[in-house]
Amino acid sequence: MEKKIIISLGRQYGSGGRELGKMVAEKLGIAYYDREIMHEMAKQSGMAVDYLETNDEQAPGLFDYATVGRYGMPHLFGSSQNFVMLSDAIKQIAAKGSCLIVGRTADYILREEPHLVKIFVHASRRYRILRVARRLKIDPQEADNLISRNDKERARFYDFFTDKTWGQADSYDLCVDISKLGIEDACRIILDYVNIRCDKFE
Repeated sequence: MEKKIIISLGRQYGSGGRELGKMVAEKLGIAYYDREIMHEMAKQSGMAVDYLETNDEQAPGLFDYATVGRYGMPHLFGSSQNFVMLSDAIKQIAAKGSCLIVGRTADYILREEPHLVKIFVHASRRYRILRVARRLKIDPQEADNLISRNDKERARFYDFFTDKTWGQADSYDLCVDISKLGIEDACRIILDYVNIRCDKFE
């Protein structure tokens, strides 16, 4: 694209948001970041990618604030420290040029970015269960349980580190139900929306 565009793409687990995001990025000819963000964080921090991926999109737990600093402020480590590194990595990625970033509260981290478009991808429960069961070769009940766990963790992560609500429409610019459209038409709608928004960028 001629104008700079940063797309943040949140997604429900099993909705196909990752696949859709990759398609949108390819059509626009912009960089795509999902797990690649972990590699950026590893470069900056010197931490192992495996460790960062294990803690990816995890809200703080019991031990994140286990020690208190000299002035009564908690030391940052665990998930909270990871979020600081994640924010730095995402800001550096966005500074390089146009890109699409999947999840990881990128919409909030980059909220001051004037060329940001915030998208959320969702789908019916049945659609997601069938998709997860087929992809992981598990039974529908296992898929349903996995969806619940992952959605809950993503919501905890997003809601803890932002002042918004994960999946709530007013947290985003555009919400797309991929189960009603299919990936091709969902991609087309997103591209149309992005092109209209780009025309309005200064």
